[in-house]
Amino acid sequence: MGMTALYLFLTVVFASTMQSITGFGFNIVGTPILMMFIAPKQVVSLATFGALLLNVMVIHKTRGQGSLQMILPMFAASAVGILPGVYVLKIVDGSLLKLAVGVIVLLMSAAMALNFSVTIRRERLAAVIAGGIGGFMGGATSMSGPVVAMFLMNQKQDKAAFRANLVRFFCLGNITTLGVMYLMGTMDTAIFGLVGYIVPGVLIGTWLGEKGFQRVSPVLFRRLIIVVLIFCGLMSVGSELSKWLF
Repeated sequence: MGMTALYLFLTVVFASTMQSITGFGFNIVGTPILMMFIAPKQVVSLATFGALLLNVMVIHKTRGQGSLQMILPMFAASAVGILPGVYVLKIVDGSLLKLAVGVIVLLMSAAMALNFSVTIRRERLAAVIAGGIGGFMGGATSMSGPVVAMFLMNQKQDKAAFRANLVRFFCLGNITTLGVMYLMGTMDTAIFGLVGYIVPGVLIGTWLGEKGFQRVSPVLFRRLIIVVLIFCGLMSVGSELSKWLF
């Protein structure tokens, strides 16, 4: 594969490092780069498989830190929310939806950068609502992560709990996605021929991310999360505006 294999390996290392530190970002950071030199259908399967492997490793490292009492209802609501999201995508222009979501993510990220937060008294109910909205956005625009991340940030969880909860939420999503792709015959099995590049990349990225996570301060950790969210919003807005302009 030559240079393509090297790009794949380095991208997986970079995306894995980011998600290992923050708890999310593998798909946000890795997918746009992978799209430059790998077929889109293969990228979806590859990114989901790589993220699953990474999340399982981080879950092992964060035993006892996450709250399944919060994550399981949130994930269940997310799964339900996907259906109306997919339906809305059928009747509304997907580009407009993605543009709108990108703008909302940017605005909310800016508010968080200014330390804006909402006091929530019924956290479990709010978690379910956040999961449902995330699932809806995922079904309509494939962007479910930012809502969940922003909800956990709003709750001012410490960096260990934040990361542990996110990787558990996304791990459930990865398993579900791969299962659905397999049943529907949309999984690109060619990715298993790339395991020799994916696995070492995830292992190195997880190791680097763990080292970075231990050293990063709570303040810098919050800034990193906001940067990833802003990047997500910019990618969403930029990709759609570029279609209209060019």
